[in-house]
Amino acid sequence: MLDSPSPYGELMASAWLMWLCKHIDPIEVFSAYTRLRRVGRRWVGLCPLHPERTPSFYVFPETNSFFCFGCHRGGDVFRFLQTAENLDFSGVLRLLQERWKLPPPPGEPSTDRDRQVAALIQALDRAHRFYQQALYTEAAAEARAYLKGRGVPETAWEVYGLGYAPPGGQALYDYFRQADVPTWVIAQCGLFIERDARWFDLLRHRIVFPIHDPAGRVVALAGRALEEGVPKYLHSPETPVFRKSQTLFGLGWAAPAVRQRRAIVLVEGYFDAVLLALHGWLHTVALMGTALTADHVRWMQRHADRVWVGFDADESGQKAAWEALHELVGGGFTPSFLRWTHGKDPAEVLQSAGPLALERAFAEAMDGWDFALFYLMTRHAGVSHDEWSTLRRDDARWERSAAALVQDRRALQALFQLLARVPHQSGRYYAALQIARRLGLEPPAQLYADFLRWLRRKPGTGSQGLGPGLTPPTLTLEGTSLPFYEKWILRGLVERPHLFERLMARVGEAIVEAARSRRLLRFLYDAWYAGRTVDWSLLLQAFADPPESLWLHDLLRDEGPWDEQVFAEAVELLHIVYFRRLRHELARSRERLDPDLARQVYALTRELIELEQASGLHRLKPSTD
Repeated sequence: MLDSPSPYGELMASAWLMWLCKHIDPIEVFSAYTRLRRVGRRWVGLCPLHPERTPSFYVFPETNSFFCFGCHRGGDVFRFLQTAENLDFSGVLRLLQERWKLPPPPGEPSTDRDRQVAALIQALDRAHRFYQQALYTEAAAEARAYLKGRGVPETAWEVYGLGYAPPGGQALYDYFRQADVPTWVIAQCGLFIERDARWFDLLRHRIVFPIHDPAGRVVALAGRALEEGVPKYLHSPETPVFRKSQTLFGLGWAAPAVRQRRAIVLVEGYFDAVLLALHGWLHTVALMGTALTADHVRWMQRHADRVWVGFDADESGQKAAWEALHELVGGGFTPSFLRWTHGKDPAEVLQSAGPLALERAFAEAMDGWDFALFYLMTRHAGVSHDEWSTLRRDDARWERSAAALVQDRRALQALFQLLARVPHQSGRYYAALQIARRLGLEPPAQLYADFLRWLRRKPGTGSQGLGPGLTPPTLTLEGTSLPFYEKWILRGLVERPHLFERLMARVGEAIVEAARSRRLLRFLYDAWYAGRTVDWSLLLQAFADPPESLWLHDLLRDEGPWDEQVFAEAVELLHIVYFRRLRHELARSRERLDPDLARQVYALTRELIELEQASGLHRLKPSTD
């Protein structure tokens, strides 16, 4: 997994890089994740490792390395793929072979861990093929009938890697012993349990599903029971090659479709994922019997712009969807939620109403804030699931339900906890306005003001926990005046948001953090990024506390001359502040960076500073605090 040590030693790194460069241009690998354009000797594009709107991702062809000025990640092409796909080094090699059709890499695994991973992956692949073949035996007649009854035709069994685990508890073990699989592999692969010094198969008389990592390797197996009285689903425990919190079922077929469509459908059950894929939603994956985690969301951030959540319609499924909403909102997504009206899950909907009902569910999906109101109203305002479908926002029933919701302390606290997960103040402000307007609250901004008061009273929340744009009431005002160039920048961005392109053309979002007015700039940037309009009155509402409120009033009183040339000069000054800070940070941490990468980043920084000095702006010395 990504958090494991690299299976290949430092001495082998250059050999692997030479092997890659011999068969494919690393620029082609980077270009599969973002659109790059040449700028001098380098290539630049939007960073695929974090959301951004202006390019801050640089690729250096001389060393086949990258660095992002926005998220400050860097390294060679292998480190990039490890981060982008959440893979270990051997998984990256497999991904390169599968996706770019490269020949096998030279040499053999060189460490004990390499050999361990290779042996476990080989054993899991062998077990998967054994179960696939068992599906066509006489003993699997019940399993084949079950699959057909669930709407999975025989032509799909091979496509989705379905298999059958025979009863008895010794079939796979005997097969492994005949193949001379080492005992330590049997103990660690997660497919067997030990009792009384004997080994037994974990999966028995079950439909078998393979679980893949993003490179397409089988890293675990799961089974669906064909009889009552036993756990319905059972899958491999965590092993050196499998972590539930980092894995999604269905990546074997869904990963290419997710990358192509930039969208993902998230469900709970394995059969739900298979059936949705069969009916055209190839970008469907399922959770591994656990809650949605931050690791899952990070993988989605790298590959998708839109997320559909189609969890079960029962109580546990809706609770899981509510928890997933928190993780997705925290990851910057605005998810859509599917409501199943002809069954509790996609499989039942297909059986009872057919594919058209699925299409209707996607067409009528709720956005995240509507789902939040639905979830809270059904629990705190006396609204039943059936009543929600008939509620209209101009209806008296809606007004009564909304009033009951905002008067319930537990409901408001749950809503505020969700708002607190939104990454930026701008996003929180607009989310609060949307919710307030849907509830019919007047004035809408009052809900956001109540949220800020709740956030400041929240136990354990200090200035470090308030997030961008939120200032504690005891903030000192000493030394808080704005540099003149930041005033010019703020005036320009409020009145001409398109100037953000010029502000961040060189280093991306990181430039915002160099400014003393970073909270105001971040608010404006988030709004511009989301296509929203910000005016002075909105800013004054959102920043009612000093020092931002004082800066805004000062800006409104300023009637000095301003034009785009003045803005351009102000941007150059802020760039100098940023590059000086970056150079200082690199000087302090260069011994911890890869030497080649540190030299590349330092050279780029120095080159840009020299360009600014050539313009004559070096005569002005902006503050660097």
